[in-house]
Amino acid sequence: MQIEFPSSFLWGAALSSYQCEGGNYNSDWYLWEKQKQLTSAGIACDHYHLFDRDFQLARSLNLNSLRLSLEWARICPDSSSISAPELAHYVKVVDTLRKHGLKPIVTLHHFTNPVWFANSGGWLNPENVDGFLRFLKAAVESLKGKVDFWLIFNEPLVYIYNGFVQGCWPPGKSSLRLVKKVVTNMVAAYCQGYQEIKNIYRQAGLTAQVSLAKHTLVFSGCPGLMLPFNSFTAFCRSKIFNFRLLDYLEKKRCLDFIALNYYCKYYSRFGGLLGRECSHGGHKERRNSLDWSVYPQGIYAITKILKKFGLPILVTENGTSEIDERFYRDFLLSHLKNLHRALTEGADVIGYLWWSLLDNFEWDKGYQHRFGLIEVDYYNLKRRIKPFAYTYAKICKENKLSL
Repeated sequence: MQIEFPSSFLWGAALSSYQCEGGNYNSDWYLWEKQKQLTSAGIACDHYHLFDRDFQLARSLNLNSLRLSLEWARICPDSSSISAPELAHYVKVVDTLRKHGLKPIVTLHHFTNPVWFANSGGWLNPENVDGFLRFLKAAVESLKGKVDFWLIFNEPLVYIYNGFVQGCWPPGKSSLRLVKKVVTNMVAAYCQGYQEIKNIYRQAGLTAQVSLAKHTLVFSGCPGLMLPFNSFTAFCRSKIFNFRLLDYLEKKRCLDFIALNYYCKYYSRFGGLLGRECSHGGHKERRNSLDWSVYPQGIYAITKILKKFGLPILVTENGTSEIDERFYRDFLLSHLKNLHRALTEGADVIGYLWWSLLDNFEWDKGYQHRFGLIEVDYYNLKRRIKPFAYTYAKICKENKLSL
């Protein structure tokens, strides 16, 4: 038996600038790596120079779309100037994507900030919102008409949680009092940025679809005597983390589509304000190389809930890092089957992007985890298409998969 996807379905992969370009030395993440003596992104995959070759590989896998991000720290090297050469570089990148028959899906903020922005208070300073909007307007003016889908932020709550609760990402804070300020400023930047993009396109007689990439998890209560309390904690975490921001933006009419990032299940136990992650006892799911619980049914469950918004749903990230290459294919097929199930039950799913096109820098985890359709040898930068990527290529070409 075969299942088919809509004829207009977007099949693609995703990348982010800092994780694959290399040489982003004006970014707060570069300073963070030095201060904390972490593995440096360094030259990464040198995608900054090798993007044409990488896009050719993407097209050889029958992809018809590709998500990428623009590096704010390159385009705005200080608080008052715009780098014309860097803007021209990203115009060339997008033009090259289009030349290879790949629809660009562009992210403006994928976790990194310019050093000058961080030094002036970052997202804690409401005055800095204007600095981000200056970058947004310059980027959108340069690429209007070439890009149909814009993502203003990637996973803002992940950024906030790691940077202002856990403190394991820059700026390394751990304060719920500060979290409220950051949320307020990032939401303000998003809503104003949404209107700016719509206005720029409207004045040019064009239309654009605007959203943010929202990371979601399936939260489940830890088994055991405390299960009722743990389940309540899981319910609360899901409501707050998965849906509260989307609910707010939808009411503000600042979402044109839902951009869904989904990876795994998270087990919660009662304790503290937000609950805590519990140990692995009693969990049946397989774990990937990052110790994440692989739960393909979750993409069906989340997508069915997102149906309530009445908006198109684009899966902007789904993928895994594995030690045993056989598991990549299993992960891909099981998640696509569950996504198709949601589609047949009325969810308006318009596309699926694998994270990621290339193996790349995984933030504080360095280079040990590999999510790519394409393997990168970090010593000589050679690319190798992984076996499971050919399975994906066949699905993309035929627009269907076998059960």
